[in-house]
Amino acid sequence: MPDRSSRRVFFDTVTVANFALGRCFGVLVDRYGTSLYVTEQVRVELAAGCAAGHAGLEAVELALSAGAISQAGPMDTAERELFAELLRTFGAGEASCIALALQRDGIVVTDDRAARRYCAGRGIRVTGTIGILRALCADRTVSTEEADALLARMVEVGFYSPIRRVSDVI
Repeated sequence: MPDRSSRRVFFDTVTVANFALGRCFGVLVDRYGTSLYVTEQVRVELAAGCAAGHAGLEAVELALSAGAISQAGPMDTAERELFAELLRTFGAGEASCIALALQRDGIVVTDDRAARRYCAGRGIRVTGTIGILRALCADRTVSTEEADALLARMVEVGFYSPIRRVSDVI
């Protein structure tokens, strides 16, 4: 699980969307602030989601515009080369998060099983939506009851969760 250190936390599209569409993106902003990074590729995927009618995703763009969270800067040559290699296996959002986290000593937040295995195999710290909810409980940002309610809202809007209650895994 991520901590509140200054380490960069790179959220992929699905994980950040789970919170935005679940109407609880503010808890991420409160916990991570400018340590929460969105890559350009994730930003493009979120914009496509907004254009497709998923209005809740605009919370991420608003937070970026306000400087409440961070936009990952441009990739350097090594990052671009790794990103291109990762595109053979992963979508652009996951690939960009993995490439930047590896090169910039960050944490990847993804629910993609293959991406999580890749990260674990290369010593990249990784967590996902459930791990973030557990961390929010652990540092008392939200109660377990609130985390259960947040998870239920995410499931209502399409998150496939391996669990039904965060309180069962705390």
